[in-house]
Amino acid sequence: MTCRPITLGIRVRENGINCYSAAMDWIVSLIPEIAPDPLASLAHPPAGATIVELRADRFPGIDIGAAISACPLPVLVTLRSVAEGGEGPDDPVRRAELLGGARDAGAALLDLEHQRDASLIGRLGLAPEQVILSWHNTEGTPGRLDELAGKMLGSPARWVKIVPTCRRLADLEALLSLHQSHNHGPQARRRLLAFSMGAPGLASRYLAPLLGPPVGYAAWSEDAPAAPGQLTSQRMEAVISHLEGPPQRLYGVVGADVSSSLSPVLHAAGYRRLGLPYLMVPVSVPDPEDLGGIFAPRGATLFDRVGLEARGWAVTSPYKAEAAAAADQLAPRVRRAGAANTLVLGPERLVAENTDADGVVGSLVTLGIDPQSRAAVVQGCGGAGRGAAVGLHLAGAEVVLRSRSKERAQRVAEELGVGWCPPDAFPEGTDLLVNATPLGREADELGPFTEDEIAGAKAVVDMVYASHQTELAASARAHGVAVADGREVLLHQGYAQFAAFTNQLPPKEAMREVLMR
Repeated sequence: MTCRPITLGIRVRENGINCYSAAMDWIVSLIPEIAPDPLASLAHPPAGATIVELRADRFPGIDIGAAISACPLPVLVTLRSVAEGGEGPDDPVRRAELLGGARDAGAALLDLEHQRDASLIGRLGLAPEQVILSWHNTEGTPGRLDELAGKMLGSPARWVKIVPTCRRLADLEALLSLHQSHNHGPQARRRLLAFSMGAPGLASRYLAPLLGPPVGYAAWSEDAPAAPGQLTSQRMEAVISHLEGPPQRLYGVVGADVSSSLSPVLHAAGYRRLGLPYLMVPVSVPDPEDLGGIFAPRGATLFDRVGLEARGWAVTSPYKAEAAAAADQLAPRVRRAGAANTLVLGPERLVAENTDADGVVGSLVTLGIDPQSRAAVVQGCGGAGRGAAVGLHLAGAEVVLRSRSKERAQRVAEELGVGWCPPDAFPEGTDLLVNATPLGREADELGPFTEDEIAGAKAVVDMVYASHQTELAASARAHGVAVADGREVLLHQGYAQFAAFTNQLPPKEAMREVLMR
């Protein structure tokens, strides 16, 4: 039996039914963590999948013929070696035997590793369109990527896949430059799939299907990525489906690790509704030394060097003070707070704003609560706490800062011109509680306020958002206290960011709908 030919770029699944569209192809990876019965799972691929990748190295002894027969979609068989981060053999003889068996079983595509399997294209009699020639490095990003890409693209393969691990922004720049050098002409004719494992390279997963062939690798479910940083096709579509190629403008959410940020989804909903060919991506920066590569005027960032016009950053922990320090023009709220969560990149200067203030005040107004003359305790003195305190104070609230450190609370409060209290104190008559700390991000993690403090409040604003309800939000609701959770805060500060970035009114209903969904 030979590999079954497939036609890509047209077949998608909606509600379990095969239909036809010009949509992007999604290769969805099946791994044992979510497939105790792999044949049953293969019979029902996720909605949106175009091709199913069977990680044969993760299913030793599986009947590949039965697996292919069980799946209604074309099957890509991958035998990732131990040397490249998998569990399959490195021995070329054993690899040839197993991959030859997959060919005979009718696999639509075979993943052949450049360093171990390139000779099998001829030995197994494979047509180029049946081959993905791949290279992975789980340790880092070597300096020879351009040379490697040129050599691999000289081989007869449908696609060439290069996946290093980005540790720093310089690695991301080197990876994205491959698209600039090697992906030319109509998208359907491009051959290089280049993206990264690791948080600093996450932006490349969104960009690769736009800069290279319209093909993306996706996780079967959120709980079981086949590689570090792999996302579901639903998450990818939510961010990039409004685009048919490279974005005209690039924005990003910047922080130490923004892998779980919902800002790209939120802003994409606005771009989609207004027909704007823009994109927001996560930009994780573990080393603050790398901020200079992005906190720069328009045309001077690392993204500009690889052909992507960067126009602004949504900045989160722990870089809000650095964002304010990098700016040439500070909005009054930034000047007072000493922290910025929004950087607009001009051709010669950076403009800083703090929309955390809009997030907290706007979420309270949505609850029907005017902060004017209300007593508020803001827990946390970082960038989020500073922005929240300034926003509430400007809205007429009597603000008290509290922190685990008495000395820090006093120093920051004096800088901001608001009140403060020791960590074991609580002002009587407090109406509003604001959690501006990370407490609650982990499931079952207690928040910074006691039950008595919560029960006596009129409203709670929890700036933390997660896939679960935080303990603080749950406690407030149990006491009948109005709650604005982290998604509500994100929504309101996102409205203000969207307007600052695009100079257009944000389509609030579309943005709210996608975020709350």
